[in-house]
Amino acid sequence: MISEGSLILKDCVGGLDELVRRLFDHLQMKPETRVAFWGKTYPACKTLVEFHQILGDKFKPVCVIDNFKCGSAPVADAPIVSFEQALDLSDSIDLIAIMVDSASIYSILEQIAESKLSGKAILCVHRDADPVTETEFARLSDACHQTLTRKGVLWYTSPENWRCCYQYLQQTASLEGDVAEFGVYQGGSAYFMATVMKELGMNKRLHLFDSFSGIQEQSPLDQATPNSFASGGSEGVRALMSEFDGVNIVPGDIFETFAGAGLKRLSLAHIDCDQYATTRFLCESLYPLMASGGIMMFQNYAYGAAYGERVAVDAFFRDKPEAVLFGYDRAAFVVKL
Repeated sequence: MISEGSLILKDCVGGLDELVRRLFDHLQMKPETRVAFWGKTYPACKTLVEFHQILGDKFKPVCVIDNFKCGSAPVADAPIVSFEQALDLSDSIDLIAIMVDSASIYSILEQIAESKLSGKAILCVHRDADPVTETEFARLSDACHQTLTRKGVLWYTSPENWRCCYQYLQQTASLEGDVAEFGVYQGGSAYFMATVMKELGMNKRLHLFDSFSGIQEQSPLDQATPNSFASGGSEGVRALMSEFDGVNIVPGDIFETFAGAGLKRLSLAHIDCDQYATTRFLCESLYPLMASGGIMMFQNYAYGAAYGERVAVDAFFRDKPEAVLFGYDRAAFVVKL
């Protein structure tokens, strides 16, 4: 079966070299086209100079749009202008050639679409969206990865899971309530979430629940080996999280510690417990605490080795108005109505 993406692939630009070829062919047929280049990059400067040499006076670029380099020396008679300055030149622009090939393409296209330039023809590289490479997320994720590796911390959450945590923290940042994680292990995902919360300026507490002695209870639905994921105590996580304010670490059996933890309202709950009994208990205990619009995230919902988690989630929400949805990372999430 042919996908929709495959049908339109022939119209896509696969890279900057192809973009330059298409632009050259276009100018050969329509030399009167008034082109603005986006980004004073090496490929842009090289293209401007080569087109000027080959096409001569027929090639008259309007400008190069670059907020960071505006006012610098012109390239092939094309002034380097800011985005705001380019808006004033919009009547003189027919086509915008975006000379970058990175995740920033999406933000550039958004700027164009929401401005006076929205009606202009656009030539850019086409890439499938990959949330993991989104600029701000990648910056925070890479920094946390380096720190955790340097500190010798083990973690098993995937980049895709971190991306969903990042997205859900953004989505729930303005809601009433704190953030909680159930199943902390050595604190890898907790460290990432605390980093994002600090970056977003979230004035919320981060509650971390774990026995720190590994998985204890077992049912016929559960596959994890008893005592697996034991981290040897909460001291390591406490030291790791010491650079953040508002972190509340709750060690011990969740069935015994939850009631006394003082949780009142939550905007996000990251649940990574794998087992049926624990997951069912948390569904029952957390559901009434979730703010409207708050998110319950079930880390291992899709894994065959964690049937207990999936059965617990599906059984609890069967008579609830909320839907159990799959995330980008194959975890499940529920948005409280």
